[in-house]
Amino acid sequence: MTLPCSSRCLNRRRLLLGTVAGWAGMHGQHLSAKDAAVRVGLVPYLSTRTMLNVYEPLRKHLQAHIGRPVEFYTAAGFAALTENARSPSQPFTLLPMHLAYLATTEWGCVLVARSTQESAMHLWAPRGLGALQGTGTALRGRRVAVIDPLSMSTLMFERWRTSVQLDGALSTQVFPGLNSAVMAVSRGDADLVVAAIGQLRDLSGLDPDEFQSVAALGTVLRPAFVAQRDTPAPLVAAFRAALLSFRPAPSGGASSALWAEGSARDFEPYRDMATQARRVLARGLPSR
Repeated sequence: MTLPCSSRCLNRRRLLLGTVAGWAGMHGQHLSAKDAAVRVGLVPYLSTRTMLNVYEPLRKHLQAHIGRPVEFYTAAGFAALTENARSPSQPFTLLPMHLAYLATTEWGCVLVARSTQESAMHLWAPRGLGALQGTGTALRGRRVAVIDPLSMSTLMFERWRTSVQLDGALSTQVFPGLNSAVMAVSRGDADLVVAAIGQLRDLSGLDPDEFQSVAALGTVLRPAFVAQRDTPAPLVAAFRAALLSFRPAPSGGASSALWAEGSARDFEPYRDMATQARRVLARGLPSR
């Protein structure tokens, strides 16, 4: 049985903790760089646990090649992701291409590397729902599961829905991630789901063949890594070199992307969606 400390012990403990905290605050800048973990933000298109699991091979690769601890994080939503990408506490962030465009043109971020792989975005239905036509009356009144108003998938769906004049005929339900969106469809709480095929392939235990494409929304490059504006150039160079040497086991998932240096031209196809995202951010709406 552990006896409670006396007030003298507690005061001494508080003094010691305060001394340590003060020392860390004054001398933290002198800590060896190799001891400081590199914080990396991931696009929250899946649940936190799933994201960290499927990106673990990349984390281990980065850590081994830059010679420093690497910690992966996800944000509470895409709006929080954009805030974290501008914070000095998070040197690197994985962003969808339209948000990476904003990051590199308006937030002072630097493009580190972009994916070399594309992923097709679709409106999906479970095969048990039967054959559906993307522009037919069979879609009217259907409930569509989406993830985040700032996500590429949701913005592409909204553009498609307007183009086929189904604005008032298809309702959307926002879910925290693709995991819960797919589960909602499986339970019958939603009829359709919007996702890239690469995102579906990252969902463990899910066979993408269980879903049929109702409408093709377009093809996009998978996300890009950007560096926060104050990230030291040598660290950016080391991080980029590590990404370029990554050779994952092929899975077809977004997490198994190969990387290239990229350039500003790679973002041009996403300018319109970046404009849409800017409007969402300007309204200050919660992204979930």
